[in-house]
Parts: sequence; structure tokens; C-alpha cells
Amino acid sequence: KMIHAFVLFLFISPVLCLAGNDSISRTITNAEPSHGLQTLNLSELWRAGGEDEDVIFGRIVDIKRGPDGNTYVLDNQLCQVGVFSPEGEHLRDLSREGDGPGELRQPVELAFISDDILGIGMGFPGKVVTMKLDGTPDQSFFPIGVPSEGNIGLLMGFQYHNGVLAACGGRMVFNDTGQGHTNRFLSVCNSDCSETQHVFEKTTPIDLTGRQFVEATDYYIERSWVLGPRGLLYLAHERDSYEISVFDQTGKQLKIFGRQYQPRKRTNDEKDEVRPVINLNNNPDLEIIAEDYDPCISRILFNRDEGNLWVLTSNGNHDQPEKILETWDVFSVDGEYLKQVSIPLGNEMNDGTIYLVGNHQLVVVKGTGSAFNAGGGSDEDLEEVEVEPLEVICYEIR
Repeated sequence: KMIHAFVLFLFISPVLCLAGNDSISRTITNAEPSHGLQTLNLSELWRAGGEDEDVIFGRIVDIKRGPDGNTYVLDNQLCQVGVFSPEGEHLRDLSREGDGPGELRQPVELAFISDDILGIGMGFPGKVVTMKLDGTPDQSFFPIGVPSEGNIGLLMGFQYHNGVLAACGGRMVFNDTGQGHTNRFLSVCNSDCSETQHVFEKTTPIDLTGRQFVEATDYYIERSWVLGPRGLLYLAHERDSYEISVFDQTGKQLKIFGRQYQPRKRTNDEKDEVRPVINLNNNPDLEIIAEDYDPCISRILFNRDEGNLWVLTSNGNHDQPEKILETWDVFSVDGEYLKQVSIPLGNEMNDGTIYLVGNHQLVVVKGTGSAFNAGGGSDEDLEEVEVEPLEVICYEIR
């Protein structure tokens, strides 16, 4: 219950703090992308899960390609990492649920710390568990603070590249009178996490009543940031603007870039579906104030094959042409609007999550998974949910 309450506390009435925002360049283009619209040519390599009862997934939250050429699939519900060969053979599962060495609870993201060490971010307590690629436990470290120091922290995600570790998280802070607030932040730290620099931060007063949920203040950057080249951080900190801010590791804001964009208007049914992650105290009279429009930016990925940024908008994720799953905007790391890229999987699936895993390959997660993934609710509600088993499909980008 404490974890659930903390998750909600991280999403109420934030005050935004941006470091070093004086005299920065701001480029918001209204031009078409210089290389127009391109549709990927995809060739399927392998698939796992789905109707295959030998491989079952619960809730997939991340997929990475390892230095060994294998694909690593992080399952938040089963608390394990599935390892698949370049041909799609299920080789083994790493870790399990628990609190022992190398064991997991609420895993959120993967990153390879070296050629033979895999890091797995855990939500609560917020830490990174590392292990060898055969599953042998290595060590743990705390990129958002050590719990023994009085830090109650939640890790939302982390990334590692070329010696730089960046983490997205939050924590609760209380004073002597019992009043408190939460901080959500994006930070970078050194290799042993003994030094941490906050790059982006929101401060949130804690309201224990749980009487109202305001979606506009719920927005945060869990899936809308990326660690790019030279240790630079790219993030979409504004819900209702197509703007990407660039920060260096000291917290200095270097530039803002983006494009003119009309947010997608929701239907009334979509607005009625808006809910907080957790309804504090299960308040049946919770007032929900939903926005008329989707957030402008849904996800940001860094394509290391090409060295550019992929940006998914709400329009690019909905109402696509026939046989198109999603359409992404592609920017250079300097902010030039290069092209749009369409994922031609609409004949395969209407809803899916893509991961760029390198070596000119793309992995898609298809299906709704377990009832845990299908929206929660009462037992009666879950009985009405038609569950499509999760399937992982790997494609070559030709």
C-alpha cells in the first residue's frame, strides 16, 4: 500500500524547475521534414510467445540487444529477463522475483553496463541490480539515493551509454511537522553513484486526502526522455508543446527544438477512461479532471544505428492509414527535422510497442498480455477482458 500511495504522490501538483535556462537557442520549425515520409521495408526474422505455450510473457517493459548478439526481454510481471538467440531460440531466463542477490521486484528497464554485465532497474526500492550474462549476481547500486540514508525512492527508468548513467525517479521528503513533498527528477551519476547531478526536477506537495486527480499535472517524462551521444539528455518536459529540451550532464539547458504540431483531440469515451495509476484510499468519489487533448509527445527513442532521435506523437500513434502501425518523426541530435518513418505492421497488428535494438533490427511487442495488462478493475471487469497473449516479433530493417 505504501508503494501504491507513493506512486500517486509522484503525480500531484508539480512545480517545475529547469536548470540553466538563460540564453538558450529555441528552434520550432513549421517546415516539412527534409527527407519526407518513408515507409520501412521490414523482413521478419523470428517470433516468440503468442500461442506458443512454451514461452509465456506477463508484462514486457523493455527489450535490449546484448553485446553477445542475443535479445533480452524484461518482464515486469514475471520479474525475469528472457534471453533469445539471434535466431529466436529461447535460451534461458535470468533472475526471479525476490529480495536476494540478483533477484527482482518491479523491474522497469535494462541497460548493458559492459560487454558481460547486465543492469536491471528496479522500481521500489529504486536501485539497479547487475548480473553476468549467465545470471550470476554481481552487485547493486542506487542511482537515486541509498535507502539507508532516509531516502524513499522510486526508480522509473535508467539508461547507460559510454560511461554515463542517467536515471529518472522520485522520492518523498518529510519535515519535522509531518508535511512533505515529492521530487521527481532526471539525473546523471558517476560509475558508483556516489555523486549525482539533477538535470530536471519537479516538486510536488503531498496531499493525503486523494480527493482529486488532475491529469494535466500528472504528466511526467517516464517514456519521453533519452540519453544521447556525448552524454546529452533529450526530454519532452511540456505536455502540451512539441518541444524537446537538451541538457548536458551539469544540468545546463543547451537548446530547445521541435515542430509546429496540433495535439490529437480525444473522444468523450477516451476522456472517460482517464484514471490515476492508483486511487488513493480507493475513494469512490474521486474527481477526475481529464484533458481534452492527448500529450503531444508519447515516446522518444535514440536510434544508435543512425545516430538520430525518433519521436512518437499521439497522432502518430493513433488513426494511422491502412496497414500502418505507427508513424514517427525523426530528428538529428542537433534538432534538424529529417523525416517521418512509418511502421508497416497494420496488417499484422493494430496495437503494438516497438523497440529499436540496433544492428538495423526492430522488435515489436504484440498483444495485451495478462489481465494485469488489460486495465485492472474489479474481478467482474477482468472476466470481460479478452486477453491476447503477448508475442515478441523481431524484424530486420532492410
